[in-house]
Amino acid sequence: MSEEKKKIQLPSQEEPEKKETIQPDPAILEMSRDEAMEYFKLPAWASREDLDKQFWKLGKIYRSQKDEQKLADIAAAYNIATGERDRKQEEKQEEETSQHILGKTKKQWGEFWHYEWWKFVLGAAVLVFLVTFIRYYFLAPKTDFRLASVGHFSQDTNILNDFLTETAKLKNPDVDYADMASGQTDDTSVDAYAAEKAVSLIQVRPDILVFDAMTAPVYVNGGNMLNLDDVYAQMQATWTEEQLSHFTPYIYSKAKFYEEYAGELPEEYQEELDALTEEDYVEHVYGFVIADPIDQLSLGYKMEWETGDTSIIFGINVGGGQQDKAKEVMLTILEHVSELRASYMETHPYAADTD
Repeated sequence: MSEEKKKIQLPSQEEPEKKETIQPDPAILEMSRDEAMEYFKLPAWASREDLDKQFWKLGKIYRSQKDEQKLADIAAAYNIATGERDRKQEEKQEEETSQHILGKTKKQWGEFWHYEWWKFVLGAAVLVFLVTFIRYYFLAPKTDFRLASVGHFSQDTNILNDFLTETAKLKNPDVDYADMASGQTDDTSVDAYAAEKAVSLIQVRPDILVFDAMTAPVYVNGGNMLNLDDVYAQMQATWTEEQLSHFTPYIYSKAKFYEEYAGELPEEYQEELDALTEEDYVEHVYGFVIADPIDQLSLGYKMEWETGDTSIIFGINVGGGQQDKAKEVMLTILEHVSELRASYMETHPYAADTD
Protein backbone atom coordinates (compact mmCIF):
# COMPACT_ATOMS: atom_id res chain seq x y z
CA MET A 1 0.00 0.00 0.00
CA SER A 2 2.80 2.34 0.83
CA GLU A 3 4.57 1.52 -2.44
CA GLU A 4 1.42 2.41 -4.42
CA LYS A 5 1.20 5.74 -2.64
CA LYS A 6 4.80 6.41 -3.56
CA LYS A 7 3.95 5.87 -7.24
CA ILE A 8 1.14 8.50 -7.14
CA GLN A 9 2.42 11.79 -8.49
CA LEU A 10 0.78 15.10 -7.89
CA PRO A 11 -0.05 17.09 -11.02
CA SER A 12 2.57 19.68 -11.78
CA GLN A 13 1.63 23.23 -10.85
CA GLU A 14 3.41 25.10 -13.56
CA GLU A 15 3.00 28.86 -13.63
CA PRO A 16 0.87 30.05 -16.55
CA GLU A 17 2.90 31.51 -19.31
CA LYS A 18 2.84 35.29 -19.39
CA LYS A 19 1.29 36.57 -22.55
CA GLU A 20 3.79 38.60 -24.55
CA THR A 21 2.76 42.19 -25.01
CA ILE A 22 2.34 43.01 -28.68
CA GLN A 23 4.06 46.25 -29.63
CA PRO A 24 2.56 48.45 -32.37
CA ASP A 25 4.37 48.92 -35.68
CA PRO A 26 7.16 51.52 -35.13
CA ALA A 27 6.09 53.23 -38.34
CA ILE A 28 2.69 53.97 -36.79
CA LEU A 29 4.30 55.44 -33.68
CA GLU A 30 6.05 57.98 -35.91
CA MET A 31 2.84 59.13 -37.61
CA SER A 32 1.50 62.65 -37.37
CA ARG A 33 -2.13 63.24 -36.46
CA ASP A 34 -3.14 63.76 -40.11
CA GLU A 35 -1.39 60.53 -41.06
CA ALA A 36 -3.17 58.68 -38.25
CA MET A 37 -6.52 59.99 -39.52
CA GLU A 38 -5.57 58.85 -43.00
CA TYR A 39 -4.72 55.42 -41.53
CA PHE A 40 -8.39 55.19 -40.53
CA LYS A 41 -9.32 56.38 -44.07
CA LEU A 42 -10.68 59.62 -42.68
CA PRO A 43 -9.93 63.24 -43.65
CA ALA A 44 -8.05 65.38 -41.13
CA TRP A 45 -11.19 67.41 -40.37
CA ALA A 46 -13.34 64.36 -39.54
CA SER A 47 -15.21 64.48 -36.23
CA ARG A 48 -14.33 62.53 -33.12
CA GLU A 49 -17.55 60.59 -33.56
CA ASP A 50 -16.46 59.44 -37.06
CA LEU A 51 -13.06 58.45 -35.67
CA ASP A 52 -14.64 56.41 -32.85
CA LYS A 53 -16.93 54.59 -35.26
CA GLN A 54 -14.05 53.64 -37.54
CA PHE A 55 -11.88 52.56 -34.59
CA TRP A 56 -14.58 50.29 -33.14
CA LYS A 57 -15.39 48.91 -36.62
CA LEU A 58 -11.78 47.88 -37.24
CA GLY A 59 -11.43 46.61 -33.70
CA LYS A 60 -14.40 44.32 -34.15
CA ILE A 61 -12.89 42.92 -37.36
CA TYR A 62 -9.42 42.30 -35.91
CA ARG A 63 -10.79 40.76 -32.72
CA SER A 64 -12.78 38.28 -34.76
CA GLN A 65 -9.59 37.47 -36.71
CA LYS A 66 -7.61 37.34 -33.43
CA ASP A 67 -5.04 39.63 -35.04
CA GLU A 68 -3.24 40.99 -31.99
CA GLN A 69 -0.77 42.99 -34.08
CA LYS A 70 -3.48 44.89 -35.92
CA LEU A 71 -5.29 45.58 -32.63
CA ALA A 72 -2.08 47.07 -31.22
CA ASP A 73 -1.59 49.12 -34.39
CA ILE A 74 -5.07 50.67 -34.43
CA ALA A 75 -4.84 51.41 -30.70
CA ALA A 76 -1.60 53.32 -31.28
CA ALA A 77 -3.04 55.12 -34.34
CA TYR A 78 -6.18 56.04 -32.39
CA ASN A 79 -4.03 57.46 -29.57
CA ILE A 80 -2.30 59.70 -32.12
CA ALA A 81 -5.47 60.69 -33.99
CA THR A 82 -7.19 61.84 -30.79
CA GLY A 83 -4.15 63.95 -29.83
CA GLU A 84 -3.59 61.96 -26.63
CA ARG A 85 0.01 61.07 -27.58
CA ASP A 86 0.96 64.68 -28.31
CA ARG A 87 -0.72 65.89 -25.09
CA LYS A 88 1.24 63.43 -22.96
CA GLN A 89 4.48 64.37 -24.71
CA GLU A 90 3.83 68.07 -24.03
CA GLU A 91 3.09 67.36 -20.38
CA LYS A 92 6.27 65.31 -20.07
CA GLN A 93 8.33 68.06 -21.70
CA GLU A 94 6.71 70.70 -19.49
CA GLU A 95 7.39 68.63 -16.38
CA GLU A 96 11.04 68.24 -17.36
CA THR A 97 11.59 71.94 -18.10
CA SER A 98 9.28 73.61 -15.54
CA GLN A 99 10.33 74.66 -12.07
CA HIS A 100 9.24 72.16 -9.45
CA ILE A 101 7.81 73.18 -6.07
CA LEU A 102 7.71 70.35 -3.53
CA GLY A 103 7.91 67.83 -6.36
CA LYS A 104 5.12 69.34 -8.51
CA THR A 105 5.03 71.81 -11.42
CA LYS A 106 2.84 74.91 -11.28
CA LYS A 107 0.34 73.25 -13.57
CA GLN A 108 0.22 70.15 -11.40
CA TRP A 109 -0.29 72.30 -8.33
CA GLY A 110 -3.08 74.13 -10.17
CA GLU A 111 -4.82 70.86 -10.98
CA PHE A 112 -4.25 69.65 -7.44
CA TRP A 113 -5.89 72.75 -5.90
CA HIS A 114 -8.72 72.59 -8.43
CA TYR A 115 -9.82 69.19 -7.18
CA GLU A 116 -8.58 69.20 -3.57
CA TRP A 117 -9.25 72.79 -2.39
CA TRP A 118 -12.33 71.79 -0.34
CA LYS A 119 -10.25 69.50 1.85
CA PHE A 120 -8.01 72.40 2.88
CA VAL A 121 -11.00 74.71 3.48
CA LEU A 122 -12.57 72.02 5.67
CA GLY A 123 -9.27 71.48 7.48
CA ALA A 124 -8.89 75.24 8.07
CA ALA A 125 -12.44 75.45 9.45
CA VAL A 126 -11.79 72.54 11.80
CA LEU A 127 -8.52 74.16 12.91
CA VAL A 128 -10.22 77.51 13.63
CA PHE A 129 -12.92 75.69 15.62
CA LEU A 130 -10.36 73.78 17.66
CA VAL A 131 -8.30 76.91 18.39
CA THR A 132 -11.43 78.83 19.43
CA PHE A 133 -12.64 75.91 21.56
CA ILE A 134 -9.28 75.55 23.31
CA ARG A 135 -8.91 79.28 23.91
CA TYR A 136 -12.45 79.64 25.27
CA TYR A 137 -12.59 76.55 27.47
CA PHE A 138 -8.94 76.06 28.46
CA LEU A 139 -6.92 79.26 28.00
CA ALA A 140 -9.30 82.20 28.45
CA PRO A 141 -10.03 83.08 32.09
CA LYS A 142 -13.54 82.04 33.07
CA THR A 143 -16.02 84.65 34.26
CA ASP A 144 -15.79 84.71 38.05
CA PHE A 145 -18.52 87.29 38.74
CA ARG A 146 -21.55 88.73 36.94
CA LEU A 147 -23.32 92.05 37.43
CA ALA A 148 -26.47 92.55 35.35
CA SER A 149 -28.51 95.75 35.12
CA VAL A 150 -32.06 96.05 33.79
CA GLY A 151 -33.87 99.38 33.53
CA HIS A 152 -34.43 102.45 31.39
CA PHE A 153 -30.86 103.69 31.45
CA SER A 154 -27.62 103.50 29.53
CA GLN A 155 -24.49 102.21 31.22
CA ASP A 156 -20.78 102.68 30.72
CA THR A 157 -19.92 99.12 31.75
CA ASN A 158 -16.18 99.86 31.75
CA ILE A 159 -16.48 101.87 34.97
CA LEU A 160 -17.81 99.01 37.11
CA ASN A 161 -15.79 96.44 35.20
CA ASP A 162 -12.55 98.28 35.99
CA PHE A 163 -13.63 98.81 39.59
CA LEU A 164 -14.42 95.13 40.09
CA THR A 165 -11.07 94.17 38.63
CA GLU A 166 -8.85 96.74 40.34
CA THR A 167 -10.58 97.31 43.70
CA ALA A 168 -12.68 94.19 44.28
CA LYS A 169 -9.80 92.04 42.93
CA LEU A 170 -11.96 89.94 40.62
CA LYS A 171 -10.16 88.20 37.77
CA ASN A 172 -12.71 88.28 34.96
CA PRO A 173 -15.99 90.01 35.88
CA ASP A 174 -18.83 90.33 33.40
CA VAL A 175 -20.83 93.58 33.48
CA ASP A 176 -23.77 94.01 31.11
CA TYR A 177 -27.14 95.75 30.92
CA ALA A 178 -30.46 95.89 29.07
CA ASP A 179 -32.16 99.24 28.44
CA MET A 180 -35.71 98.11 29.18
CA ALA A 181 -38.50 100.51 30.09
CA SER A 182 -41.04 98.94 32.45
CA GLY A 183 -44.41 100.66 32.13
CA GLN A 184 -45.44 103.24 29.54
CA THR A 185 -42.89 105.36 27.67
CA ASP A 186 -42.85 107.24 24.37
CA ASP A 187 -39.05 107.06 24.16
CA THR A 188 -38.22 105.72 20.69
CA SER A 189 -34.59 105.05 21.71
CA VAL A 190 -35.59 102.02 23.81
CA ASP A 191 -34.16 98.82 22.36
CA ALA A 192 -36.95 96.76 20.80
CA TYR A 193 -35.17 93.57 21.88
CA ALA A 194 -34.36 94.76 25.42
CA ALA A 195 -36.89 92.41 27.03
CA GLU A 196 -35.25 89.40 25.38
CA LYS A 197 -31.82 90.62 26.46
CA ALA A 198 -33.06 91.18 30.01
CA VAL A 199 -34.33 87.60 30.16
CA SER A 200 -31.00 86.27 28.88
CA LEU A 201 -29.08 88.34 31.45
CA ILE A 202 -31.13 86.88 34.29
CA GLN A 203 -30.85 83.34 32.93
CA VAL A 204 -27.04 83.32 33.27
CA ARG A 205 -27.53 83.74 37.03
CA PRO A 206 -25.80 87.07 37.74
CA ASP A 207 -24.54 87.68 41.26
CA ILE A 208 -25.57 91.34 41.58
CA LEU A 209 -28.77 92.76 40.08
CA VAL A 210 -29.28 96.47 39.43
CA PHE A 211 -32.72 97.86 38.50
CA ASP A 212 -34.40 101.20 38.11
CA ALA A 213 -37.28 102.07 40.45
CA MET A 214 -39.89 101.06 37.88
CA THR A 215 -38.40 97.61 37.29
CA ALA A 216 -37.34 96.52 40.78
CA PRO A 217 -40.86 95.74 42.12
CA VAL A 218 -41.44 93.17 39.36
CA TYR A 219 -38.32 91.23 40.34
CA VAL A 220 -39.00 91.51 44.07
CA ASN A 221 -42.47 90.06 43.51
CA GLY A 222 -40.95 87.40 41.26
CA GLY A 223 -38.66 86.25 44.04
CA ASN A 224 -35.40 87.28 42.37
CA MET A 225 -34.17 89.71 45.04
CA LEU A 226 -32.48 88.40 48.21
CA ASN A 227 -33.61 89.58 51.65
CA LEU A 228 -30.82 91.89 52.91
CA ASP A 229 -32.15 92.82 56.36
CA ASP A 230 -29.02 91.41 58.05
CA VAL A 231 -26.68 93.17 55.64
CA TYR A 232 -28.28 96.56 56.27
CA ALA A 233 -28.19 96.05 60.02
CA GLN A 234 -24.46 95.35 59.79
CA MET A 235 -23.91 98.46 57.66
CA GLN A 236 -25.77 100.66 60.15
CA ALA A 237 -23.61 99.33 62.96
CA THR A 238 -20.21 99.70 61.25
CA TRP A 239 -20.37 102.37 58.50
CA THR A 240 -19.94 106.08 58.88
CA GLU A 241 -22.77 108.54 58.27
CA GLU A 242 -20.96 109.84 55.18
CA GLN A 243 -20.81 106.34 53.69
CA LEU A 244 -24.48 105.69 54.46
CA SER A 245 -25.54 109.04 53.03
CA HIS A 246 -25.09 107.92 49.41
CA PHE A 247 -27.94 105.40 49.51
CA THR A 248 -31.08 104.37 51.34
CA PRO A 249 -32.47 100.86 51.88
CA TYR A 250 -35.00 99.61 49.34
CA ILE A 251 -37.83 98.35 51.53
CA TYR A 252 -40.62 96.44 49.85
CA SER A 253 -43.17 93.64 50.21
CA LYS A 254 -45.36 91.48 48.03
CA ALA A 255 -48.46 93.17 49.44
CA LYS A 256 -47.08 96.55 48.39
CA PHE A 257 -46.59 95.25 44.85
CA TYR A 258 -50.23 94.13 44.76
CA GLU A 259 -51.33 97.54 46.03
CA GLU A 260 -49.31 99.48 43.43
CA TYR A 261 -49.47 97.29 40.33
CA ALA A 262 -52.10 94.55 40.58
CA GLY A 263 -54.85 96.87 39.35
CA GLU A 264 -52.81 97.76 36.25
CA LEU A 265 -52.31 94.14 35.18
CA PRO A 266 -54.53 92.59 32.46
CA GLU A 267 -57.53 90.76 33.87
CA GLU A 268 -56.19 87.31 32.96
CA TYR A 269 -53.00 88.04 34.96
CA GLN A 270 -54.95 89.37 37.95
CA GLU A 271 -56.81 86.06 38.15
CA GLU A 272 -53.49 84.18 38.39
CA LEU A 273 -52.15 86.22 41.34
CA ASP A 274 -51.65 84.22 44.52
CA ALA A 275 -53.68 85.10 47.57
CA LEU A 276 -51.64 87.17 50.03
CA THR A 277 -50.45 85.58 53.26
CA GLU A 278 -49.53 87.26 56.54
CA GLU A 279 -45.84 87.05 55.62
CA ASP A 280 -46.49 88.90 52.35
CA TYR A 281 -47.32 92.05 54.33
CA VAL A 282 -43.95 92.09 56.10
CA GLU A 283 -41.52 94.52 54.50
CA HIS A 284 -37.84 93.65 54.02
CA VAL A 285 -34.72 95.31 52.67
CA TYR A 286 -34.22 93.98 49.13
CA GLY A 287 -31.56 96.39 47.95
CA PHE A 288 -30.00 99.81 48.23
CA VAL A 289 -31.28 102.90 46.45
CA ILE A 290 -28.89 105.37 44.82
CA ALA A 291 -30.91 108.45 43.89
CA ASP A 292 -28.26 111.11 43.33
CA PRO A 293 -27.60 111.56 39.58
CA ILE A 294 -23.88 112.24 40.11
CA ASP A 295 -23.49 109.07 42.17
CA GLN A 296 -25.27 107.19 39.40
CA LEU A 297 -23.00 108.66 36.73
CA SER A 298 -19.92 107.82 38.79
CA LEU A 299 -21.05 104.18 38.65
CA GLY A 300 -21.64 104.40 34.89
CA TYR A 301 -25.44 104.81 34.87
CA LYS A 302 -27.26 107.55 32.94
CA MET A 303 -31.01 107.47 33.59
CA GLU A 304 -33.34 107.88 30.60
CA TRP A 305 -36.54 108.50 32.58
CA GLU A 306 -37.48 112.19 32.40
CA THR A 307 -40.08 112.09 35.15
CA GLY A 308 -40.93 110.00 38.19
CA ASP A 309 -38.53 108.10 40.42
CA THR A 310 -35.16 107.99 38.64
CA SER A 311 -33.33 105.93 41.26
CA ILE A 312 -31.27 102.81 40.69
CA ILE A 313 -31.31 99.89 43.11
CA PHE A 314 -28.48 97.46 43.86
CA GLY A 315 -29.50 94.00 45.08
CA ILE A 316 -28.39 90.36 45.27
CA ASN A 317 -29.76 87.67 42.97
CA VAL A 318 -31.47 84.80 44.81
CA GLY A 319 -30.49 82.50 41.93
CA GLY A 320 -26.82 83.47 41.98
CA GLY A 321 -24.36 80.77 42.88
CA GLN A 322 -22.21 82.80 45.30
CA GLN A 323 -24.41 84.98 47.50
CA ASP A 324 -21.80 85.60 50.22
CA LYS A 325 -19.31 86.84 47.64
CA ALA A 326 -22.03 88.92 45.99
CA LYS A 327 -22.78 90.63 49.32
CA GLU A 328 -19.08 91.33 49.83
CA VAL A 329 -18.67 92.83 46.34
CA MET A 330 -21.86 94.90 46.59
CA LEU A 331 -20.72 96.34 49.92
CA THR A 332 -17.35 97.18 48.37
CA ILE A 333 -19.11 99.10 45.59
CA LEU A 334 -21.38 101.03 47.96
CA GLU A 335 -18.50 101.73 50.34
CA HIS A 336 -16.54 103.40 47.53
CA VAL A 337 -19.32 105.51 46.01
CA SER A 338 -17.91 108.67 47.55
CA GLU A 339 -14.48 107.95 46.07
CA LEU A 340 -15.94 107.14 42.67
CA ARG A 341 -17.95 110.36 42.83
CA ALA A 342 -14.85 112.42 43.61
CA SER A 343 -12.97 110.79 40.73
CA TYR A 344 -15.89 111.47 38.37
CA MET A 345 -16.10 115.14 39.39
CA GLU A 346 -12.40 115.61 38.60
CA THR A 347 -13.04 114.79 34.97
CA HIS A 348 -16.58 116.25 34.84
CA PRO A 349 -16.35 119.44 36.96
CA TYR A 350 -19.67 120.82 35.65
CA ALA A 351 -21.67 117.64 36.14
CA ALA A 352 -23.52 119.06 39.17
CA ASP A 353 -24.70 122.19 37.32
CA THR A 354 -28.43 122.20 36.70
CA ASP A 355 -28.37 124.87 33.96
